[in-house]
Amino acid sequence: MTGTSHGDVVREVRTDPADDRTQSCATDRWDALDRLHRRVQGTVERRLREETGFGLSEVQALRYVGRTSAGAEPMRLGDVAHGLGLSQSATSRLMGRLRRQGLIISTAVDHDRRGVQVLLTPAGHAALRRTGSRYEQVVRDAVRDLGSQDADPLLWHFLIGESDARTVIR
Repeated sequence: MTGTSHGDVVREVRTDPADDRTQSCATDRWDALDRLHRRVQGTVERRLREETGFGLSEVQALRYVGRTSAGAEPMRLGDVAHGLGLSQSATSRLMGRLRRQGLIISTAVDHDRRGVQVLLTPAGHAALRRTGSRYEQVVRDAVRDLGSQDADPLLWHFLIGESDARTVIR
């Protein structure tokens, strides 16, 4: 590519002006969604800590681990990581915090000694019952309160369950 400028390369790659509009629209929507997510997450995190003593990731982890057969079936750590959208390392640290609090137990998988599975303890079930309804209410309140802010109306209506099935995001 000797003698070729960066601008020449960019012009060669961008052959269709519609691609630019689609990309811009997609990134604009992603940015709006990300801002909305951060606002809701910050509000939910703060209120959960104040009201329950648990952080958002801890409540989400308890809910996720407790969802299989009412939390009576062990769940592989990798499945928890995938379900929570966290890395294996972050999930291991999170599960370590919950284990130290006596909310989960972890054991090696019988047929795969490298694998780890987790299960809620009775204290974990109790914590889930205490935090579950607060979590739902805090999320509902945080999403509802977005309506008075400068949230993207389409995203806000989707989050509060008022999305119009005829509306298609392009």
